[in-house]
Amino acid sequence: MINAEVILDLNSPDLQFVSGNKQAVAAKVLPPDQADKETLVFVSKPDQLEAALKAQSPIIVAHKSLKLPESGATFFTTGSVQLSMAAILPLFDGKMNRFNQETKIHPTAVVHATAHLGHNVCLGPYVVIGEHVRVGEGSTIAAHTVVESYAVIGDHTLLHSHVFIGGHCEVGSRCEIHPHTTIGADGFAFAPTREGTHKKIPQIGRVVIGNDVEIGANCAIDRAALTETRIGDGTKMDNLCHVAHNVVIGKNCVMAAGFKVAGSSTIGNNFMVGGDTAVTDHVHICDNVIVAGKSGVTKDITESGQYGGYPLEPLRDAMKTIANIAQLTRIRKDVAKILKHLNLKED
Repeated sequence: MINAEVILDLNSPDLQFVSGNKQAVAAKVLPPDQADKETLVFVSKPDQLEAALKAQSPIIVAHKSLKLPESGATFFTTGSVQLSMAAILPLFDGKMNRFNQETKIHPTAVVHATAHLGHNVCLGPYVVIGEHVRVGEGSTIAAHTVVESYAVIGDHTLLHSHVFIGGHCEVGSRCEIHPHTTIGADGFAFAPTREGTHKKIPQIGRVVIGNDVEIGANCAIDRAALTETRIGDGTKMDNLCHVAHNVVIGKNCVMAAGFKVAGSSTIGNNFMVGGDTAVTDHVHICDNVIVAGKSGVTKDITESGQYGGYPLEPLRDAMKTIANIAQLTRIRKDVAKILKHLNLKED
């Protein structure tokens, strides 16, 4: 149960109290069309506001462009509904409840004698903590997660179930890594022999992940061959992404599902990419680049801007290319008619 005063105490610049009872209470958050008398609602359109009022929602957070009626609801306005959701929804988030247990260290957890656990660390069932591992204070490591020798986990970081953190790898503070993600598997490196076989090149580097990073489920970030694969502070990665060995990704990047980047490429700060995009090896991408989904990056991007397609081109041109492709069959038929009319043969 959250009352309006708690929202006021957030001191978020994106939220402004407008009117109503500051003691109004909401027990949950739902879309406007599913709201009831216990629901806090976010609205950005007139029809959503009408639905929230009809449901008698006690607390309504409305975009500042909407005209608010006089009603019994408690109103907040915002210039960004998304930022307001980011500020308010943590008050309702019960995620950590799924990890709560009577004892902070589950009796089935295996912790090496040389490992160091900070204050208030929580280890779930069957967690394995290797030798000389360091886990920062307030961090939670969920069931069946493995943290290998000499790895470092920062403060207040959450590792979900079945996460693997390889030896000597480092995860920063306030990070969240979702289930079945692997940090620090070997990079893909094999030397072909004269006999046609492939000899493995050992991967003796590590992965270093900065602070405030979130990595989705079923991702793989490979350790470097000799040095470090790096993910910068504040970067967010969706499910099913792959980062190969020696890759360096900058700060505050956002990557949608299915993104892949091959070995030894470097990506600058504030990179944003759509799903199913691939970046080939040894490519450099500068800061402040946006790449559309299902694109292929095979050469350096040296100027900030928006790009898309394969071969990659500025996004406006890429969208024209996509539109033109749909016309190719008709164009080819028209050309065939012209050649026939002129008694010419296709080469």
